[in-house]
Amino acid sequence: MVDGLPNKKIAFIIQARMASTRLPGKILMPMPIGSDKSLLFRIVEGVKKIKIQKEIYIATSLDTKNDPLEAFCEINNIKCYRGSEDNVLSRFIDILKSGEFDYVVRLTGDNPIIDTNFLEKSLAAHANSQVDYTITKGLPTGMNFEIITTQALLSLEFQKLTKEDEEHVTLFLRKSGRYNLSTFEVEKNENLEGLRLTIDYPSDYLVLSAIFSIGHKFKIPAGLDLIKFCKDHYSWLFEVNKSNYQKKFINPWKKKYNK
Repeated sequence: MVDGLPNKKIAFIIQARMASTRLPGKILMPMPIGSDKSLLFRIVEGVKKIKIQKEIYIATSLDTKNDPLEAFCEINNIKCYRGSEDNVLSRFIDILKSGEFDYVVRLTGDNPIIDTNFLEKSLAAHANSQVDYTITKGLPTGMNFEIITTQALLSLEFQKLTKEDEEHVTLFLRKSGRYNLSTFEVEKNENLEGLRLTIDYPSDYLVLSAIFSIGHKFKIPAGLDLIKFCKDHYSWLFEVNKSNYQKKFINPWKKKYNK
């Protein structure tokens, strides 16, 4: 059990869809190439290692293109919620209403590497700080995540929101100034700066596939230790997708995060 979180229940919600402009169907592609485990399965696999009371959900839309996601959930005994295509926030709210959760961890279906140890520490820090929202900082692109206190996220249902707020889930929490915010930062490591570990382009997929293959060969679980190993021994690998464009994380704050 994670220290600082006795009797707490967490909803891990993985936001996912089959549509992708640059790499359609990527979340169910094998990871690594030739594996019988998909990219999405790797995310679920990582979350399952967390030693805490939890429920794992795949949150997708009612679009028929996402039917394979529901089939994936049935096969792997994972809860699937299907809701609005554009109002992603409403999917999270509906899920949280279905159970008595203390916190929710927001993950996305194109980020397959989860450092279990860092996630556990982040959850404990969030609980101990008693803030509404925590974002991790200092990890490579694709490894950071958000932790939100359930009451804070449910309160968004009663706020006047824009379409952008509904699409980006936590945007109103971050920009309104009405909530207590915090960051949890990994120990500074220059070797991690600028690394891209999210999957949007075919080259991203090849890089992550190579990383998982290396992890399998040397028996290193997917996480920071594996990334550091790859950076030390295969530094050229991270040059493959270095120039890929990443959508900016919307951060409209004028004030710094609370500590």
